[in-house]
Amino acid sequence: MTRKILLVCTLIAVALTGCAKAKKTYRWAMGGINPNPEVTLEAREFSRASEEFLAKQFMKMDEQIQELARIVESQDAYPEPAWFQVLFTRFPWISGVMVVESTGEIIDRQPDYSLKPLDFAPLLEVGEAWNDGRMRGHIQASELGPEIFMANAYTKDRTWIGLTVVHFDFRNLMQFCPAPDKLIVLSPEAVLWAGGDEAAANELITAPWAEILQSDVEGEIELSDTKTSFTWLSRYIGGRPIVYLVRDVPED
Repeated sequence: MTRKILLVCTLIAVALTGCAKAKKTYRWAMGGINPNPEVTLEAREFSRASEEFLAKQFMKMDEQIQELARIVESQDAYPEPAWFQVLFTRFPWISGVMVVESTGEIIDRQPDYSLKPLDFAPLLEVGEAWNDGRMRGHIQASELGPEIFMANAYTKDRTWIGLTVVHFDFRNLMQFCPAPDKLIVLSPEAVLWAGGDEAAANELITAPWAEILQSDVEGEIELSDTKTSFTWLSRYIGGRPIVYLVRDVPED
């Protein structure tokens, strides 16, 4: 892990309580800006044990997702063959990569098959809005488990002509979670990981997440039947929310 990634992960973790502050001190000299400003980080400890436990569970997975997102975001041209190999080498947990024309025709894909029926039509429906240069995400529920898509447009003469699409099963990321049986992961569309408690996961997904996420990025939620309380945090993949939850743990 590079020092830069470690710093990013630290910031993610302390952001759970919203108490991290970063300040840059710029030195003006010779009419320019210091290219290496001093960075001072001030962070308090977690206010609750459950927040710290949640951070430890999702942080390494989030590293992987954010690194992949940066690569997809930067791929705004038709990918060269070597790009595919680099992607699978760096992220062996992804399911596949496709290059799709705006008409929906798949013109390249690796591997050349998928056990899941892949539906990327919602990404094509974005249409000319792809010209804004933003990466977008899509989550597809299926009988074989949900599939997550990250996509970016490749363009010609400032007009989008197709998409580069990376897709993966979130369950493949659980190898990076210290206690996968203690973590539940969901999106408004599907349960991505039940954490060994399908009953709780199936009840949690019925919460009005679209409404909740309009105003909050973290919080607590309680099951109506068992009164079990969970601490949660949301992260985003191409504008699509992913919610991580753990049962509240006793305070010391």
